[in-house]
Amino acid sequence: MGLRNSLRSVSVLSICAVAGLCVSGANAHDDDLRKILDQQPPVFGPIWTQGMPTPRDGGFDALNMTCLANIPLNNFAPLARNSGNDCWGYTSPSGREYAIMGVEGGYGFVEITNPSAPVIVDRISGPASLWHDVKVVGQYAYGVSEGGSGIQVMDLSAIDSGNVTLVRNWTGGGYATTHNIVANPDTGSLWIAGANIGNGGLVHIDISNPELPAIDGGWTDMYVHDAQVVTSTRPGIFQGKEIAFLSSGFSGGFSQTGLRIADVTNPNAPFNIATLFYPNPGYSHQLWLSEDQRYLYLNDELDEDNGVVPTTTTRIFDVSDLTNPHFVGTFTSGKPAIDHNLYTKGDLIFQANYRSGLRVFDGIDPLNPVEIAYFDTYPGDDASSFNGAWSNYPYFPSGNIIVSDIERGLFVLRLDADLPPLRGSVVSELPGTVSPTGGESVEIKVFVRSGEAAISSVNIMVDTGSGFQPTAMTAGPDGSYSGALPGGICDQSFHYYFAIENADGFVGTLPENAPGETYSALVASGIQVAFDDNMETNTGWSVTGDASDGQWDRGVPVGGGDRGDPASDFDGSGQCWLTDNLDDNTDVDNGTTILTSPALDASGDGVATLRYALWYSNSFGNIIDDSMSVEVSNNNGSSWTEVLAIGPGEPNSTGGWVEYTVNLTDLFTTPSSNVRIRFNVSDLLDGSVVEAGVDAVRVEVLNCEGSGFVGCSAADLAEPYDTLDIFDVFAYLDAFNAGAPSADFTGDGSLDIFDVFAFLDVFNAGCP
Repeated sequence: MGLRNSLRSVSVLSICAVAGLCVSGANAHDDDLRKILDQQPPVFGPIWTQGMPTPRDGGFDALNMTCLANIPLNNFAPLARNSGNDCWGYTSPSGREYAIMGVEGGYGFVEITNPSAPVIVDRISGPASLWHDVKVVGQYAYGVSEGGSGIQVMDLSAIDSGNVTLVRNWTGGGYATTHNIVANPDTGSLWIAGANIGNGGLVHIDISNPELPAIDGGWTDMYVHDAQVVTSTRPGIFQGKEIAFLSSGFSGGFSQTGLRIADVTNPNAPFNIATLFYPNPGYSHQLWLSEDQRYLYLNDELDEDNGVVPTTTTRIFDVSDLTNPHFVGTFTSGKPAIDHNLYTKGDLIFQANYRSGLRVFDGIDPLNPVEIAYFDTYPGDDASSFNGAWSNYPYFPSGNIIVSDIERGLFVLRLDADLPPLRGSVVSELPGTVSPTGGESVEIKVFVRSGEAAISSVNIMVDTGSGFQPTAMTAGPDGSYSGALPGGICDQSFHYYFAIENADGFVGTLPENAPGETYSALVASGIQVAFDDNMETNTGWSVTGDASDGQWDRGVPVGGGDRGDPASDFDGSGQCWLTDNLDDNTDVDNGTTILTSPALDASGDGVATLRYALWYSNSFGNIIDDSMSVEVSNNNGSSWTEVLAIGPGEPNSTGGWVEYTVNLTDLFTTPSSNVRIRFNVSDLLDGSVVEAGVDAVRVEVLNCEGSGFVGCSAADLAEPYDTLDIFDVFAYLDAFNAGAPSADFTGDGSLDIFDVFAFLDVFNAGCP
């Protein structure tokens, strides 16, 4: 809740006038206006290289990455240098590596062959603008800008001698401004996107004479913000054709924003192949294919900023069949930052995500990329604002990566992560409960990196109390493996993980940190959901307290998440309870506000649990000295028991949704039908900023059929239940021969003849 959201209503013309960036015919983009609103002063300083003292604005948070050099913006003088923007790379025929850095006043060309001694070899002036983009075809760099000058043609043939030549600023037919420029390295074709011509679509630029571009058709059905154009390698009718993947939509990209795929082999007769939308869109911004062209990853620039999603969210599409592409999922870094530009190289995905910097994902499993490294170029925070890392280029032969940062200039980085030879992923949701007799199936998929050893074994490792024991999984098609979880004593949990070993003896696990981190399952014959509230309606909640401001309110969060408040609800339904749901400088003040639930029925023979999602922030403002508490009553509110207290500076006091569980049976022995929960949030002392939210309250009662077993006794293992017969004996012997923990009737952690005797004793005793 703050000033930035209020400023978003300022008109396009007034913002352009203040920024001095208006050009006749230029397209206005909502994300561009927000970049202006979020603009911060640049961080100037000398060129920094590895081994020098920490830069004056502090160190940078990093994982498995090393910063080799940083060239702050002031070093690109005399170019206007109040902000950085896009970047690209060039490797000369001699093998020397160069970074091309876009700045407010043009482009800087930096030799980074030896990153410990970077040299700015030349500068090319361009129109003053926050937005420049550049691509390389052959020995020419082509630059565009929202500030005008058309296409800047720059000759790189003498760059090894320290000279880059501006051949011309090419304009024609009313063409002046462009948002992005696109090159197909396979064919050497060049395209512009988001220009002031061609409906803002994907316009083809003929560079048969590389120093004299010319407009030559294009796909102009609607606005295109960015694109990737490739020569298709996928089998089928489009193999060998030039295919464009388009972040596009009407009305500047906002209406019907999504993915379009077009055949642009003949730019004067392009045609659409497919159109695809995705859930919770904000603005389809940029995209890139996996190297095998089977999957496409898309960045939506406004979904985080608008609170549509709570964390950086990249969409994944299966485009293996261009005529039938489909949305298959998402992945996230878990940070609230906005994603901007991404590229793929081998199995890796490199994302420049504004305030969370460069994030690197291992995409060996293309549907479940795993973050393996990052370098945060913006030390302050990871908020959803338009500062920090703009773009990256990961294609240098040396393996070094460059990142362009809006405030801090050019970074040269090295990836230090070791890629494992294999990874596994869970195919379908793992069961949270299993029956006492077991048998719930689980399936994983194993991905082996190219050139690595084959898989030798895959096991489920299960610990029911006597250490982890292996159960072999069965191999299926396409790297899949299936198995079954064991049963056990009702109302007890067990832990398990998956172990994958290759022929070289390398063992990978799921989860990756196992056995320190594991999956778990609860043994039960069923779970009754007694109460489940997503807060879309008021089911009987009440608000009391003496706070002068910031009372609990139910609705869709509107504050944008920029002042300690949640940007969105927890469960994705839309609404939640939160303190003072207003888009302004509002929070809890001068007292306490209390949110109390209706009466919740947690009675029954089983184990009752209460779950809820909580957001609490008391991390800035005046002295941080406030707290909140959660209390539960078993007698309709006559008395209360505290189950959670969060004090100043404690974990989970700085925002973010956290899910909590209360075992009501442990708390009250016999939970009643009049359980209530209440959330107490206070600002009592020096007026620090206090915000809270509540969502997804749920009561579950675990069913153990009274006796703790599915049937009438521990020996009643097979249908028909409540009758002991030969089928129960067969079921026990099957479990015993399979080594199932449920066959351990003596409870000593091993299976032997004494367990058989113990089972027969229970069987012969009959049903109670």
